[in-house]
Amino acid sequence: PTAQELANPEHITIWYIDGGGNVVSVPNGRYDPASSSVIFTTTHFSHYAVAYVTKSFNDLGGEAWAKKPIEVLASKGILKGTSEKEYSPKTNITRADFLYYLVRALGADARPDGNFVDISSGAYYYREIGTARKLGITGGTGNNRFNPDANITRQDMMVLTERALRMLKKFEVKGSASELDKFSDKSLVADYAVEGVASIVKEGLIIGSGGRINSLGSTTRAEAAVFLYRIYNRF
Repeated sequence: PTAQELANPEHITIWYIDGGGNVVSVPNGRYDPASSSVIFTTTHFSHYAVAYVTKSFNDLGGEAWAKKPIEVLASKGILKGTSEKEYSPKTNITRADFLYYLVRALGADARPDGNFVDISSGAYYYREIGTARKLGITGGTGNNRFNPDANITRQDMMVLTERALRMLKKFEVKGSASELDKFSDKSLVADYAVEGVASIVKEGLIIGSGGRINSLGSTTRAEAAVFLYRIYNRF
C-alpha cells in the first residue's frame, strides 16, 4: 500500500471477479498491519483483487460523528446509499436494510432455500434476508412475512444482532433481565427481546441515552451505521 492508503487502511478491501466479469465486494476483507497482508475468508474459488475504495455521499455534512463509519462500510460494500450520492443519514432505517447490512457486516453465508412471501426476488436484499432466514437469525413477523419496509425498532435491531452473532459463534455473552435495571424504561422491552437486548447491553454494544434504552424507538440510518461499524471491528 502507498503512504496515502496506509493513512486510511480501512479502505483497503477485497474484490472478486465473478463468472460474468463483474466486480463483487468481499466485505470481510481487511488490512492487517502486523503482517502487511489483506486477510479475508471465502466459501468459493474465484479471481480476487486487492482494491483501495473511497466511497462517500454528499449529505453527510451534518453528521460528522457518523461520517467515517458510513464511508468505511460503504467502501467495503456492506451498506448502500438511498442513491449513488445520498445516504439519507437522518432517515429511519427499514427492517430490510438493517438485516441486509448486518448479514454483510458479519459475513454470514448460506444458500437460501426460499424466502418470505413479501420479499421480492428482484430486491437487492433478497439473498441477505434469505440467508438470515436459512440460518435462523430471523423468523419474520408471522405468516411467512418479514415486513421489509417498516422501520426497525431498537429492540428488534438488538435481537437480530445478538441472534446473528450467536448463530455465527462469534458471541458467548449471555445477559439477564438484571442488566436492564439501570434503564428507567426497562418495562417497555418486550418479553421476547429481554435476553437479546440484555446481552447486547452487557457486551457494551449499546449504552442507552439519558438513563433510557428506548426499546420501541426507531434507529436512523446514521445510528445503524455507527452500531454496525462497532460490531464489524469487534467481531
